[in-house]
Amino acid sequence: MSKPQSPITRLTRARNKWKHTGKVRSVDDNATALGYIIWQLALNGARKLHVEDYRYDDDIQRIRVIEEYLAFLVHASDRMVFDDMAQEPRHTFVSGVARASARHLQRNKEDILGRSDYRTGFFVLLNSRSSEYGDCSFPGEPGYPMLRALGAHILGIMGSDQTNKWVIDQVMDIDAPELCRGLRNSLNSLFVTSQ
Repeated sequence: MSKPQSPITRLTRARNKWKHTGKVRSVDDNATALGYIIWQLALNGARKLHVEDYRYDDDIQRIRVIEEYLAFLVHASDRMVFDDMAQEPRHTFVSGVARASARHLQRNKEDILGRSDYRTGFFVLLNSRSSEYGDCSFPGEPGYPMLRALGAHILGIMGSDQTNKWVIDQVMDIDAPELCRGLRNSLNSLFVTSQ
């Protein structure tokens, strides 16, 4: 009999399709759904670092890594839909994705750190990262400079001691590309099943 996995190391599978296909979904519906999916992807990214034996000192460090992944994935979703959506619906969609992601972050940070306004800090981080990532190439997927920036931010949070000094390579080469593939698949699935 296999022993159950710890909730910290168990990766979750996010549902990324609408239950009832053929029903027209609004931009807001798709944004809310993708915000949840992005939360799950970011959570899996943080968990995967733990599974790969990188060390978190505390829950604050872990939630800051999740925030970095959230900001990265919200920005990546904007870049992925850029050519497929007109400017106004795209703005509505990406804003909705950011708000939905912030709601999940707020609820989970309250569980860990107590009541406070965590959304405002997340939006400040998101705006800062979007400005930075906006200068990076995105030929259908994040280019090297964007992946390097994400990896450097996560390394800055986790520290570059003997255990964590390779975290930047893990993020750049394995985790972030994997998360982006999941994001792309989710975007495709949501929009196909909402037509």
